[in-house]
Amino acid sequence: MKFWMNGILTLALTLLVLTGFGREAAACVGKTLTIGTTGGPQQTLLAEMVALLITERTGTTVKVETFDSFERLHQAQLKAEVDITIGYTAQGQLDVLGGEPIADAAALFEAVKARYNQDLNLVWLEPFGFDLGAQGAAGIPDQAAPVVRKDTLRKFPALARLISRLGGTINEDTLARLEQQSQAQGARDVARIFLRENRLI
Repeated sequence: MKFWMNGILTLALTLLVLTGFGREAAACVGKTLTIGTTGGPQQTLLAEMVALLITERTGTTVKVETFDSFERLHQAQLKAEVDITIGYTAQGQLDVLGGEPIADAAALFEAVKARYNQDLNLVWLEPFGFDLGAQGAAGIPDQAAPVVRKDTLRKFPALARLISRLGGTINEDTLARLEQQSQAQGARDVARIFLRENRLI
């Protein structure tokens, strides 16, 4: 009986490792990540989504920390005090990179992604799927996406693929609904329900 049970356990563990969950868990388990946010309703909701996705799929401890300004948050990520942030393409192009406005959303994303990767060692992952519309007088698109430190991705090899499962899952209508729900239920609970409904956890 003991031999039979050991065989079943070995088979189960083997199957787990061969699945996507097993690969992600093996790459990340026992480690800690920090997601930084400026504390706004949208930032908090998206940060909780990313945190729960990582924790539920890998067992990794994820802390969500709030900063009192975007500048302090950005500097914390550059100093490796924060692993992941929620980036916005217009803010990245205009405020961080000091670049010229780009009207095409796809071209703007690629330009910001390339400069962040080259100059800041930060990697933009797939956008969540909504556009926050035009930013200020510049009138350029403002897509949101997770931004991760390069060294974090080296330490957590499966992280980019895992987080990118959120790419394209949230349109403007969905975002508005989730933000409204989070005011009554709390961002973490709303994020968990959304992830479960979309079979992401």
